[in-house]
Amino acid sequence: MAPRTPLLRPDRYFADHEPTFDRGLVVAALVVVGTLVMVAGLGAVFTAKIDGTVMVDNPDRPSEQFCDGRMNETFSETNTTFGCDEPAQIERNIDVIIDKAMGQFYGPILVGVPIFLFAVAGLLHLGTALAGGQGSFGNTLTVAAWGFAPTLVTLPLAIATLWVTMDPVTITTGMEPATFQSMLLGRINEWVPIALALNAAGSLWGAVIWVFGLERGRNVSRGGAAVVAGIVALLLFVVGLA
Repeated sequence: MAPRTPLLRPDRYFADHEPTFDRGLVVAALVVVGTLVMVAGLGAVFTAKIDGTVMVDNPDRPSEQFCDGRMNETFSETNTTFGCDEPAQIERNIDVIIDKAMGQFYGPILVGVPIFLFAVAGLLHLGTALAGGQGSFGNTLTVAAWGFAPTLVTLPLAIATLWVTMDPVTITTGMEPATFQSMLLGRINEWVPIALALNAAGSLWGAVIWVFGLERGRNVSRGGAAVVAGIVALLLFVVGLA
């Protein structure tokens, strides 16, 4: 019986399954949703491991330029302050700041990941075309999407190891940003090599899937598919290190 996914036996999977475009859309959607979940998981680790409060600008108070200007003096004569009597800065729990910062990634991920998948599929399609490949771009897109499916395994492992290896961080009001950055980097030093190793493993895993997928979907030799998949995977790995 053929496997349902190419994650463990891509050779057997693609021997019995044509990489059709409709299946590729489903896999691509899973990759996008999985990436969103992983970003949320990363934020959950940071909010659990980082504690303390920071000073932020008071959203209920106008700017210093307004409050110190003549216009405010004019309104003050009528006992209208527009909130200028409020403190310029207020304390906020760092968890709120982290959640807001991580939330800014969701929109770009929803747009950027599909574009990235199409770009990678374009590279694979062009590379196999130079090797005499045949077959639709939809086939290539499906193969490209399957190549990113291993991240649904490696990213949770990376987040889990971050949870285990990262020591708690406590920040205090008035702490300089550079001090906090240095402290945070020191806490994740042990995790960085593990994350890089998992990234490399995921890239290699995805490249193997690409080899057998391109062999079937683009009708190229296994050697030609391996060259194309290896070059693209290496390129993505190097870019990921930048």
